[in-house]
Amino acid sequence: MENYVKGRCIIVTGGSSGFGLATARLLLECGARVAITGRDAARLDAAVRKLGGGDALLAVTADATQTADWRRLVAAVLERFGALDVLVNNHGGGIKIAPTEEMDDAAIAAVLDLNLASVIRGCREVLPVMRAAGHGHILNVSSACARHSWPGWGVYTAAKAGLVGYTRCLALEMAPWGGKATCFIPGAARTNFSQAAHLDDSWQAGLPDAHDFARTLVHCLDVPPNSVIEEVSIWGTEQIKMLNPF
Repeated sequence: MENYVKGRCIIVTGGSSGFGLATARLLLECGARVAITGRDAARLDAAVRKLGGGDALLAVTADATQTADWRRLVAAVLERFGALDVLVNNHGGGIKIAPTEEMDDAAIAAVLDLNLASVIRGCREVLPVMRAAGHGHILNVSSACARHSWPGWGVYTAAKAGLVGYTRCLALEMAPWGGKATCFIPGAARTNFSQAAHLDDSWQAGLPDAHDFARTLVHCLDVPPNSVIEEVSIWGTEQIKMLNPF
């Protein structure tokens, strides 16, 4: 079966762990050229070792909330690969999950910046390159929180719901010149999200791991040039039993 991502130059943000690392591995196996990013240089170096290095892999230490880092990342990818075909905005995090009355200004701003505003910045920086090439694909990773509600998750949910709406508008902006945009909407998975947000993850036993969901994320990219997957929601079967999202 043909891999449509073969040879494509793909940025995967948040690529040092979780969905990002698993996605990068699968894309490399499909013959893509991949640039992974992360804020922690040591973790990024460890990811490169896990992925086996090689000419098809580039690692760039970058903070997705910083416009200067986005510009440096785009320049590094173009210098190394000579093209930029796909952007996977996988970065994000809970930062603080708490009732609204416990969210101070700094926490609100940080959650919205990391999970929404930084994605918009990244899209803005890659779009001129993609438009000039006459093609390009952006995939934004949202969350099941965009469509389902839990107490204490309000600010994070606002960001992820906004990301779904933003991606739909982005798809229409890109379509006239041959670009595509997709929103990937995962339920809970066994990644490092809960630990980073200081949340209990004991209830996640039996849920998919990052690789399980990354297979579907890659499929959203691995489609013919004349096709696009608008949105995909994916759940662990055990979580379906817990909340019945249907």
